[in-house]
Amino acid sequence: MPLERRIQDELRRAAETIEPSVERNLGAVEARAHRKDGLSASLLLAAAVVILAVTVRLVVDSSHGIGGSASPSPTPASATPSPARSPTPASYPQIAGTYIMTLDPSNAAVKRDGLSGQWTLRLQPDGVALLSAPQAFQPGASSMSGITYALAADRFRTDLFYNDFCSSIGTYAWALGNGRLVFTPVDETCSVRRTLLSTSPWQLAP
Repeated sequence: MPLERRIQDELRRAAETIEPSVERNLGAVEARAHRKDGLSASLLLAAAVVILAVTVRLVVDSSHGIGGSASPSPTPASATPSPARSPTPASYPQIAGTYIMTLDPSNAAVKRDGLSGQWTLRLQPDGVALLSAPQAFQPGASSMSGITYALAADRFRTDLFYNDFCSSIGTYAWALGNGRLVFTPVDETCSVRRTLLSTSPWQLAP
């Protein structure tokens, strides 16, 4: 057989041997590609499932007030603030009592203001003052009722004789000891009230 023909036959047989190998290799590559594509699709599907599960969990947790800015729970009825209480009424037990004082007509201020005689001053703990005047006293339009007073430490303020002899509130320093109540003018523009309250000490009635 000529050499050229022999070489052609050998090449043909080699080609027939190579083709199946190539096809097998291509099949293997395609199979790997399919597996890879299938794996990618599986991974994508698994990721989607995880994301969905996390989203559902967050929604559920938020609705139950877990791990988020949940709405505050209602305040229990027992924690509801009670209405403000009314202010405590005034109470001045440290000065409360009935006091008596007699003004001498020989005193120029007493004579000028027509205040001579015995006076009785009753100071109630609630800030109300009751005044009893001598028969000779002419109160004018003033009433001996409806008088009020207030204490602040050693200060005594009163509207005694207001709208008659006085047009202001009088302020005095007060001191009580050994049954004697003494008023000392601090801010007083009414001479009649000053004369009555501060001319002499008031004696605590038995």
